[in-house]
Amino acid sequence: MSNSWLLLAFIVAQGVIGYVSLRLLPSTLTKFVEKEIERRSDTKLEKVKAEVHGAYGTLKSSVDLLSATNSHLQPEVIETVKTLWNLIVTMKGTFGPLVTCDQVFLPTEIAEAFKNEAEHKSIIQFLEPYRDDATMPMQNGAVLEPGLDRHRLFCGDRLWLIFFAIRAIYMRTSMLVSVSFKEHEYRDWRKDGGVKQLLGAALKPDVVAQVTGRETGGLSLAVDQLEAEFLHEATRVMSGSKAVADSLSDVQAVMLLENAKIAARKG
Repeated sequence: MSNSWLLLAFIVAQGVIGYVSLRLLPSTLTKFVEKEIERRSDTKLEKVKAEVHGAYGTLKSSVDLLSATNSHLQPEVIETVKTLWNLIVTMKGTFGPLVTCDQVFLPTEIAEAFKNEAEHKSIIQFLEPYRDDATMPMQNGAVLEPGLDRHRLFCGDRLWLIFFAIRAIYMRTSMLVSVSFKEHEYRDWRKDGGVKQLLGAALKPDVVAQVTGRETGGLSLAVDQLEAEFLHEATRVMSGSKAVADSLSDVQAVMLLENAKIAARKG
């Protein structure tokens, strides 16, 4: 075979090898890339799993520790819930006439009573205990009990928020009555921004709308809803350490509590 034929055969062979390589190379590269991605994904997945298991282990250890010490905390938790509920019952009696007035009389009738007390004594008798804001601290003894904040440590932020909302609602509505006596014009609690914000801190928006939209009985309904929320959360807190931990870590409740405090201070 001459050199020319050898050279031609070599060129043809190189062409065939190049053609085959070009056809197979994309598939080979693709498989290589896929395997590399799969390998790296598996590595990251295992790393994430390890982090999750580590975080879960830390959380479980914390809960277990709290459970171990819960036998010592439980009497304090129960005593705190009892104290707060007793104060709610006391406030219910103290502000009963105010709530009853809202149940029986329309806003227009109450407004007329503030303009002409002599002709509306049947309404004024319900509101008379809240006429003078100077005696309000004495009137609201249950509300302003000294040392009340010490109970917050054992009840969790959500339960404390609900208790604060109940207390502040009573205080603010009675204050509005006192202002109404001075101005001879009814300061309707339904239209008060502070009251709405306090209700919104512990109740859902649709419930707040329902409460403030009623001409009669709205204040009673608001108190009933808040008390129901209190009892539900009180049961949860007293049921065990995890519930206490959940309540104590309720960041949203803390934020709502601060907003409620601002609403309560507004005039």
